[in-house]
Amino acid sequence: MDPDTSSPQVDYDALSRISQYKNEIKMYDPLIAALEPAVAENWSFVNTSAHLDPDSKFLLNTPVKLDIALYGSILPSNDNICRSCDAELFIEVKTDPADDPFEDTDNGVVPRSSARGMDTRGQVITYLNAIQASQLRTHSFGVLIIANHCRLFRLTRSAMEVTKLFDYTTSPFLVRFLWHLPHAPPDVRGLDTTFEKNAAGGSRDSRRTRELINVIEKPVWSVTIGDHSFYVSHYLTRSHHLPVGRGTRCFVAVETKTDRICLVKDTWRVVGYHPEGQVYARLKEQVQNIPNAIVAKDVDGPHHHCGVDNYPFLWSKFKEEAIRDHQHYRLVLDVGRPLVEFGSTHELVKCMLDALQAHCDAWTKARVEHRDVSVGNIILVVDKGITRGLLIDWELSRYESDDGARAYERVGTRQFMSARLSSATEPQARELADDLESFLLVLLWVAISYAPGTMTAKARADELQVFDDANPAAKRRLISSGKSSIAYFKLSSPHFEHLVGKLMDGFEARYRTRLRLDPGPPISTVRLESHGWMLEMLRKALEDETWRALEDAAEVQPVMRPEVMGLMGLKRTYEIPEYGRCSK
Repeated sequence: MDPDTSSPQVDYDALSRISQYKNEIKMYDPLIAALEPAVAENWSFVNTSAHLDPDSKFLLNTPVKLDIALYGSILPSNDNICRSCDAELFIEVKTDPADDPFEDTDNGVVPRSSARGMDTRGQVITYLNAIQASQLRTHSFGVLIIANHCRLFRLTRSAMEVTKLFDYTTSPFLVRFLWHLPHAPPDVRGLDTTFEKNAAGGSRDSRRTRELINVIEKPVWSVTIGDHSFYVSHYLTRSHHLPVGRGTRCFVAVETKTDRICLVKDTWRVVGYHPEGQVYARLKEQVQNIPNAIVAKDVDGPHHHCGVDNYPFLWSKFKEEAIRDHQHYRLVLDVGRPLVEFGSTHELVKCMLDALQAHCDAWTKARVEHRDVSVGNIILVVDKGITRGLLIDWELSRYESDDGARAYERVGTRQFMSARLSSATEPQARELADDLESFLLVLLWVAISYAPGTMTAKARADELQVFDDANPAAKRRLISSGKSSIAYFKLSSPHFEHLVGKLMDGFEARYRTRLRLDPGPPISTVRLESHGWMLEMLRKALEDETWRALEDAAEVQPVMRPEVMGLMGLKRTYEIPEYGRCSK
């Protein structure tokens, strides 16, 4: 049946009677009955209003409860009635116009600032995000019913689009939209068709493939990137849980031709930044301790780019000044394991030294600034029996030759951003000392969270709050306290404790000034103007053979607020780190 020439037989009189209900609960079933003829055969609306989706805790760890879900002809993924992972769209129902999250003006659609408007807007964004985050999608759709009026929504990685309010009991727009959606190609509906469902594992042995990527029952997809193809299954990261932004998902993958284990990074890169694969190519000849980039490529197709100029004609976007262009992009790297799985504190510092050397080589030789040193961006690899640290995630890096600001906001993971940059009300030029301070903050955070010791759970929670606090004053106090505060950490390794204390002494000059009559030596930050001092401190400490022989592997230390321990909870200024547990 051709959706362009056929007309769904919808009873508009029945639709007009629905708006007479003053209780939205009573609207659900009549609305479903009236709209059901508008969708394709084997597609169905389901009243999900009384059922939480336990698999949708993407924002604030709270499951969603859609009023009405539209499901296609595929088999259910689970036994839930409310399934964001299968929904093609949702319908949210309101009876009071005061709940409208937007206002139509001569300049387009603008957000309402009322409490009820913001509450509904939050609902809509959360539901759109639940569908987008639980599926392999380029965009997602939603419908808001307010009495006898309606708005349609589409969420991309750049922004949420919204139609003007229209009367669905007289206008055919809603019915026509619902009619076209099931008949549209999957990519138009928002499904990422570049991932091909391949549960049998293709021509290779299915069990072997599943063993290599460590999955037994979960679905397997194949994805082609340039001249390479890979099998992937569930993703390891949670950056894609945020409604907009780069939405990075990382998969442990097996290359189909070689059985090589690697990591596929699927992201929406910000247009205007250097594609990460190009950055790795620039670094490759001059920088040690970075991963091998196997292949990198933009994803082709009209639905794999979004931004200011990529919106349907009749749909509006709000806050245009904040909208940035995103291009779907994939990068394949050698696989590693997270820094917090160190075998000993000596190994931890050795891998920190390797990452610092990579930062130094990039800064001094390749003239590339990393700008996001964090615990999630240092991984461990075993090379010929020796564990090395690699500095990864160069996606938001900056070339020294780049003109002007490279970011829409300050770049960095908040917990590890220097106190100086965190304190600035206006963006400031990043200094080398800021990145060196980030290395120190990573070491302190890992020491508190994972290094063996006798610190109480409450004390750990208090110290970790220093990193989470949006007010950087506590971070400044921690750094300026020097080694005097290290004893409070009660680390088991005196060698590790001594090194961290000496490093803190070297950074206190950034935030501590002496009184005029203070007899102490002058405070200088000259040592932080190059990598040399910090590199030498780490190298010299690692020469201690007694420390090398100490078996003090990482342990998840007790803390009163366990949520602060999660690697994936670490936030950039606007997004979560891209890499999490990428172990083989």
